[in-house]
This record gives sequence, structure tokens and C-alpha cells, in this order.
Amino acid sequence: MLPRRAASALLLALAALTACGAAPSPPPAPAGPPPVTSLHVLPDRLDARPWLAPQAAVASAAGAGPLQILGADVASEGDRLGAFVAIPEDECLLAYTRASPTIVDVDLFAYDDDGSAFATDESPEVEAAVLVCPPHPRRLYVVARVMAGAGVLAIGVQSVPRSAEAAVAKAVGARGRPGEDSGKLDAWPGLEGRIRAHRLGIGARWEDVRRVVVPLSPRAATRISATIEANRCIDVLATPSEEIASFDLLAEDTSARILARGREQGRDRSLVLCSATAVSISLSVRPRASQGLAAITIGRSSNFAAKEISASARIISVTQPAELDAARRALDAELGSKGYAAPKSVATGTARVGSRTSISLDLPAGCARLDVISGRPLADVAATLWDDRGAMIADTRGGAGATIFACGKGGAARLDLEALESPGPFAVEVRRDHTAPPLLVAHPIAAARLLERLGAGGDPIDASAAASATLVQLDPAQLKTFPLTVAASTCVEVIAALDGGGTGVDLRLVALGTDGTMTRSPEVAGDRLCAGTTPVQGAYELRLGAGKADALVVTRVIAAEHDRP
Repeated sequence: MLPRRAASALLLALAALTACGAAPSPPPAPAGPPPVTSLHVLPDRLDARPWLAPQAAVASAAGAGPLQILGADVASEGDRLGAFVAIPEDECLLAYTRASPTIVDVDLFAYDDDGSAFATDESPEVEAAVLVCPPHPRRLYVVARVMAGAGVLAIGVQSVPRSAEAAVAKAVGARGRPGEDSGKLDAWPGLEGRIRAHRLGIGARWEDVRRVVVPLSPRAATRISATIEANRCIDVLATPSEEIASFDLLAEDTSARILARGREQGRDRSLVLCSATAVSISLSVRPRASQGLAAITIGRSSNFAAKEISASARIISVTQPAELDAARRALDAELGSKGYAAPKSVATGTARVGSRTSISLDLPAGCARLDVISGRPLADVAATLWDDRGAMIADTRGGAGATIFACGKGGAARLDLEALESPGPFAVEVRRDHTAPPLLVAHPIAAARLLERLGAGGDPIDASAAASATLVQLDPAQLKTFPLTVAASTCVEVIAALDGGGTGVDLRLVALGTDGTMTRSPEVAGDRLCAGTTPVQGAYELRLGAGKADALVVTRVIAAEHDRP
């Protein structure tokens, strides 16, 4: 037994050893971020990598290059996010989107410089992806549109070698390769074919701007908004589900005034609305009995395409006319500045719905401009000009008036007028043109259609605008092809107008190494081919639908204008 003093010493030693082995005391907690002393804007941006990295890893494992961030932002339904992407000639472009859980549907597009869609993924999914492989332009505008929901949207791009094209497309589920569907059929089986058939029947070239499925109830109308851009048209097609036996489609202005009622197209309803100025409208859909769903598809025309749309489509003009005297003064001031002589007043009167007003007049030899000026409340007037043998010279219609370009030998003629929507006062004025190109005088029907389409560009024109026109003979059994060279940073516009004897003109513009774009129209078709920073070699093709007819064709250089959604 140890002595008491020794035991005490041993206990002190053990305590010292225990203290030496104890864990050190924790360091003081680090100081937090400095407090905010004043309101200021931060340079920070949303980091897209956390959203895109998993998909980038999948694509890279299949052979794609490193991830490059195209952009990231907070977006809601209808918002867009996009940028140009330069693509090496021998590589593919992979583009894809990722979004926060609060976004439920995103569409992805790759557009060429002329505004044509090169590749699209419009499936009803939040994860969209397209793969574009050679031949392709040197750059594309990649843009994503939120179709439903709101939250963070991110877009990434990766290069893909041709050898890995199939593997990457399969790994990420990319669309856009030749022969693949855009994904629209996923949302509504059979809808794609119905839209194609519908738009083939009305002519012109259309681009989808919205496709949505909405619930319908007879208790209250379902409304969605739409915008008609200046000098454009929209095509609305409403397709009901099997439960809906009959329904109404209305277009209303901002004050809930009815602008138009949808036309029956089997079980579907359709509307074509055009405007010279930007305007917002509302589409109202309501079944007459049972509940169900409807797919609403809204397409946007190219610029100044109203003259390319078939008359059977019954265009509704949203542009409102002014008072008759004010409209006449405004037109006189506009045309006077373009070198036109003072007008000759031919007639005034009141146009009525369902009643045709005939006016006898004497046309000058050469070319002349006839203006049918509408006064409030006259809306949507149709005008047809006949020669003294009863042969049609021109046929047109307009919302706030109509213009006819009459070229020929002159003499006695008759002008028939009819109000299509609402009656009202009108005035008819004739202005003789100071030029009369011989080719236009020899082909008055084609000349009227060509000059009307050229004049749809906004600024008043005269017959000299078509002085460079060439004559092309068309028939359905032969395809006519002509070369085009487009200088850097410019566009070349091609407009073809049929003379009498044939119907249906197909105009296809093709850049070397691309599939090109197609415009179909009953009488006159126009499109443009644009170049970026380098010249483009291409061609345009013409084909007649039925009969045999000559066509007047104008090609003209215009400033580059990117027409994207």
C-alpha cells in the first residue's frame, strides 16, 4: 500500500496525463459576410453549370466536346433566351435546355440568318435538345421559349464530331436531324398533319408561335392572348377533343368587341387575321354543350404575306379605317411625295355587305393606280377590275381600302366593290403612272399581282419597281431553276406572280448545301435569301400547280433583316 503522500503524487501525475490527451478547444467561429451598409447592384449572374453539367457529362461520354454556356436567366411563359452560335463546317452543334422544376415545357429552335427554322424541338417536355449536322450555315441563332411555367432556364451547347453524331443524339434524345419529327405530335396525335393540310390550303409560309392545349367548359369561355405584328398575319386553328361536339372560336379586341368568328373546317375552327400595325387581341373558345379540351395553334406569317394568302381563307383585317376625308388627305400627301400626279376622282358612294356596287371608268393607256379608300365604319372591302370584254384585270381586297395596279392598253373598264364585314362610305381615285414597262403592259394580270405584292412592303411604289421583271413560262410538269448570288450582309428577295391560265405557284429558295424554304400561294409568292458575313451561292425554283401560265419574276437586293421569333 502506497504511503498517502505517494498516492497523492500519483493521482496528480495521472491527472496531468489525462489533461495532455484531451481534445483541444474548438477555434473561434469564422466571421460571417460583412453586413450590407447600402443598396447596390451586384455584378453576379445566374450560374448555369449546376443545371447543365449532368446533361453535358452524358453528351461528353458519348463523344461531344466540352460544355459552353449559351445563357441562363429567370423566365416565364412566352419569354425567350437565345444567342448566335458559330459552327465549324465539318462539326455538329448540340444545343439543349435545362430548367428549374417550376418550368414544365420548353421549346428549342435553331434559326438561319433569314429567319427560317433549321432545327426544332417542340415536344411537350421541359428538356429540349436539337442536333444540327453538316451541311449547315456557319452560324445559327439558338433560342429557347418557355411554353408553360416560370423559373430558371439555362441553355448549353457542345460541339459534336460527325463520328459521334448518332451516339450523342441517342444519349441525349436530340431532335433536328433530317427526317425526324419536331415533337409536336407527342402533345396531340394527328395534329401535325391537320395543320400542314390546313396551311397548304390557305397558302403563304407560316411559323408556329404558340401551341397550347386548353380545357373547355360551356359555363365560361376560355381565353388566350395573341399579338399580330405590323404588316403580318396570324393563322389560328382550334382542334377539339372527341368530347366536344361543337364550339365557337372568336377573336376579340382589348375592349371585348368581337372582330371575327372562326370558320368551320370539319370539326375544327380557323381564323386568319392581318394588321398593318401591331395589335393585341384575345381568342375566345367556348363549347356549346359538353366539356373537353382543345388544341390551339397560332402561326405567324412572314412580312407582307397577306397578298400570298388564298382568297378562300377569308382574311380578317384588324386595321381600323379612318374618316373618309381624313383618309383621302393622308393618301394624297403620301403619294404626292412619291411623284404621283394629282388624282382623278372617279366615284364616291356607300359599299354594302352582300351587295355589289359597279362603277364605270376609263383607264389610261400604260399603267395606272386605282385606290379604293374606305371611310369608317367600312371594313374589309373587295374590289375587282374588268376590261370592256369582261376579262378580269385585277382582283384584290383590303381592310382600310384596296389598291389596284392596272397596266394595259387602257379604255373602258368596270370596277366592282363589295363590303365583306361592315358597310360604309368609299371613294375611288385614279392616278396615272409616269412609267409603263412593256412587259407589264403585255401581261396585265401578272403585273397587277406583282405590283400589289411589291407595294405591300409599306412604302408606295409605281410601275418602275417592276421594270426589271423577267417572264418565265410555267407548267406543272417542269421545274424551273435559276441561280442566285447573295452578297455579304444583304438579302435577295424573289417575287413571282402568275398571269391568267394557271393556279398555284411554288417558290423554293435554296442556299448551297441546305434544304431551303418553300412558299406556296395561289397567285403570287415571295421569299428572301440572306447572307451573313460571307456571300451565299444559291438558287430559286418555280413550279406551277395546275394549268399553264406565264409568270413575271422580280429579284431585288434588300438590306439584311433577321426575322426571328
